[in-house]
Amino acid sequence: MLSIIYEIIMFYGFQFDDYWTTILGIKRGAEEKNPIASPFASSPLLLALYKFGLGTFAAILIVQFPALNILLFIDTIFEAIITFNNIFELNKIKRKERG
Repeated sequence: MLSIIYEIIMFYGFQFDDYWTTILGIKRGAEEKNPIASPFASSPLLLALYKFGLGTFAAILIVQFPALNILLFIDTIFEAIITFNNIFELNKIKRKERG
């Protein structure tokens, strides 16, 4: 039971990191590349509701159906990759701004 709690904490941690780095990127002129999330990217609040609402729905499903636990692990890794990509892109924007 404790491992699922750690997995959910990591899941939400990377969800937040993805959200925050996306917001920072949008503020610096980047675009949301996810075609499903892009309609919500016009507002930080809408994007948060979308990301965390969908994430909470997924977490509830996984808690209700433990056989889906592997999906939480896979999505956490996927979110980590997205976050690292966002950080990489933010770094490129920052270097470009410096000239």
